[in-house]
Amino acid sequence: MRLSRRDLLKSSALLAAAPLVAAARETAAQPRVSKVHDFQTAADVAKAEQEGEIVYYGHDGEAGIGTLLDAFKKDFPRIKTSYTRLQTGALYAKITAERAAGRNVCDVLQLSDISPAVDFQKKGGWDTHVSPELTAYKRDYQSSPAGHFTWAGVTFAGIAYNKGKVTAEQAPKEWKDILKPAYRDGVSAKLSTSGMQHAQWFTLRKLYGNDFWQEFAKQRPKGFDSRAQLFDRLSKGDDRMCVLAEYAGYTLFKEKGADIEFVAPPDGLPATPIFLGVVNKAPHPEAARLFVDWALSRRGQAIYQNEKILLYGSLRNDAGPMPTGKRLADFKLLFPSDWTEYQASHPTFVKEWNGIMGL
Repeated sequence: MRLSRRDLLKSSALLAAAPLVAAARETAAQPRVSKVHDFQTAADVAKAEQEGEIVYYGHDGEAGIGTLLDAFKKDFPRIKTSYTRLQTGALYAKITAERAAGRNVCDVLQLSDISPAVDFQKKGGWDTHVSPELTAYKRDYQSSPAGHFTWAGVTFAGIAYNKGKVTAEQAPKEWKDILKPAYRDGVSAKLSTSGMQHAQWFTLRKLYGNDFWQEFAKQRPKGFDSRAQLFDRLSKGDDRMCVLAEYAGYTLFKEKGADIEFVAPPDGLPATPIFLGVVNKAPHPEAARLFVDWALSRRGQAIYQNEKILLYGSLRNDAGPMPTGKRLADFKLLFPSDWTEYQASHPTFVKEWNGIMGL
């Protein structure tokens, strides 16, 4: 079949236009990035301010969440904030129940355990938001694929003891010392709803064997919901030793004059990231994207890392030291070596830990 000159011209025009169409589609698919304050955001800031609100779900104590949200509100005064605070396990149960009932309340979710973070991703719970600030984070610190959640910081724990109740000679020096009968009925830890507690259970079990925590159960430990409760009791002498002594809690209470001491066992300190992301079907999506971009930026990370009520070590490649002068690299941190195995261990952990706590 022979093509007419008109057909050839038409075909040529279509071929010439094809790259332009493809480029237009690619441009449309890429979110527009703008600079606000000193960070990059893919959110529409004007729309975020029109939405005028952000609902945050997090696991930190009320004072910590308040500090974080107040800093954001100072930068964006037209966006009011509200929050729900629960330990990660309870928080995840709440948001999944709400969504199952067709109630989309939450805009931004922060969890302290990778198991619910990944499960939420499988259920389509996270929105896909590839923050322009992700260029400052290693690929290992992002969800797969990127854009669901990001490691917004790291918390880690050692041992702490009350110096008025435990002498220097009696003081624990390594993790196996928490099994000594001298500490019985004077030991505290967190409940199984804590992501940090799961991380400690998993990593020390790997180091010392499956019987380690069963031996620990003989100490008749008490379990509590928050690190504030743990350190308040320890400071008052209600407990002689806390075996899940988060560095952030220790530095805060030590600064207030608590007669306590922190021990970093030479085998390492159990650590867990915190996971932050925009929730799918968020009622205030642009405000949620703006918050996450802000939180992952140097500006937001300064709040996470420098405010002692939070003190999460930043994973940005340009992060400075914490207020204590320490960087994450100064500590020997124990992360799960196999995240898949770690996730799969969660039901076993909950059952065993509840038994240890007498629940």
